[in-house]
Amino acid sequence: MSERFAASDIADRAEQALSPLVVEAGFQLLLCVWSGADGRPTLQVFIERPDGEGVGVEDCVQVHHAITDFLDAEDFIPLAYFLQVSSPGLERPLKRPEHFESQLGKLARVRTWEPIAERRNWKGTIQQVDDDIVTILVDGQEHRIPLPAIEKANLVYEPPKKGQKRSGSSRKRRR
Repeated sequence: MSERFAASDIADRAEQALSPLVVEAGFQLLLCVWSGADGRPTLQVFIERPDGEGVGVEDCVQVHHAITDFLDAEDFIPLAYFLQVSSPGLERPLKRPEHFESQLGKLARVRTWEPIAERRNWKGTIQQVDDDIVTILVDGQEHRIPLPAIEKANLVYEPPKKGQKRSGSSRKRRR
């Protein structure tokens, strides 16, 4: 089995098994990612809060505790690995159609397994999602990329331009 499919299989199995436990802990499971190419096998578990608020360190610790015993007992990852629970962050990963749909109009970086139109790396605005096809606008031109062809995708953080209000919490200046 190729590394591509083995990693996908482990991540998919982890998502199915862990989702109910993460929900029970009061969060939503966004995505699991299995990586190990650098000699450090790691299961990354990305969580979100149902209320849309940011995920803090305490939240990650809570979910880590909620899933660790289950992972050890199930033992469906047959080797030693690191478990990492985190928020999706500013450059959140995108994998499923609903991940892309929830980010329409935002800038994303996409890498495909094989070249499409003679390229593997794309950076553009997510325009639409139709079934398993993501359309991104790159340099004024739309490109349709099948979801199964995507190796990795994530949002690209764009800092606010000078004079533009930041989204998120506002802070008052101390006197």
